[in-house]
Amino acid sequence: MKILITGGTGFIGSYLLHQLSQETHHIILLTRSESRTTTVNKAEVKYVHWNSQTTDTWSKELDGCDIVINLIGKNIFEERWNGKVKQEILNSRITPTKLLVEAIARMERKPSLLISISAVGFYGDRNDEVITEQSSGGNDFLADVVKQWEEAACEAEQYDVRVVTPRIGLVLEKSGGVIGKMLLPFKLFVGGPIGSGQQFLPWIHMDDVVRGILYPIENKNFHGVYNLVSPNPITMNEFSKSFGNVLHRPSWIHVPNVALQILYGEGSKVILSGQRAVPEKLLTAGYRFSFSDLKIALKNILS
Repeated sequence: MKILITGGTGFIGSYLLHQLSQETHHIILLTRSESRTTTVNKAEVKYVHWNSQTTDTWSKELDGCDIVINLIGKNIFEERWNGKVKQEILNSRITPTKLLVEAIARMERKPSLLISISAVGFYGDRNDEVITEQSSGGNDFLADVVKQWEEAACEAEQYDVRVVTPRIGLVLEKSGGVIGKMLLPFKLFVGGPIGSGQQFLPWIHMDDVVRGILYPIENKNFHGVYNLVSPNPITMNEFSKSFGNVLHRPSWIHVPNVALQILYGEGSKVILSGQRAVPEKLLTAGYRFSFSDLKIALKNILS
C-alpha cells in the first residue's frame, strides 16, 4: 500500500513506522527535515520536506495514496502555557489538518481512509464518571481544541474518504511521555502521585496505540471516533503504587498542585484532571488488547 504519514518522526510516529515497515509498503513521511528516500526493514520510505502552512511542496505526494495517517500536533506539555503557546497548540493541529483535507479534495485518486489522531482531552475533567464514545465533550481549552481538530478531519468525508479519529489516552512507553518524566524521580526514591492522586488515568501501552491506530485498515466497517485507551483505567494513586512496585521503589511523595502550576501554568489543569474513559467501540468490534493490565504493561516497558 501507499501510505502517507504526517508527524511520523514523533513519539508515536516512530513506533508506527517501525510496525508498518515490517511489510512491503511505500511510505511517505512528511517532515521538516530534508527530503530523502531510504529502506526501513521491508518498506521503502520517502521523507518529504513539508511546510504545514501551505500545500505547495508536498500535496502531489497524496495522489494515489491508499491511506493517510495524520499524527501532527505540538506537544501540549512542551512549554508553560500562555496565550502564545495555547495558540500554537491549536494552530499546530487545526491548520495542517485543514490543509491535508484541502489537498485530498484536489486529488484525482483520493485515499480510501484518513486516520487522524485525537485525544481523550475531548471529554474534559470528568472525575470518576465512566466515559464512552457516546459521552459529551468538555468545555475547557483542550476540549475545544480537540473538537475543532476532529471537525477539520471529518471534512474529508464529503469527498468519500472514510475518516476515523482515535481519541488517544496517556501513552506508556519508556522513551517518552509520562514514563519518561516519572522514571528519574522514582529511581531517586522521590517518586509519587501527581496532585490529589484521585484523578483517573486513561492509560495505554504503546503497542496497543500502534495496533489501535492501524485497526481500521483491515476493519473496513470501522469509522468515526473511538477511545484508544486501556479497558482498565486507574487512579493516579494506583498508577504510582504499581510504578513503584515494578521499580522496587517507594511511591509516597506527592507532587503538589502548586509545583505543576509553576511548571505548566494553565496546562497543569490538564495534568490534574482525569477521564475514566473506556474503549467501548473497540471492544464491541472485537479488538483484543495486548496489555490491559497495568502491572504487566509496566513490567514490559521497564524490564
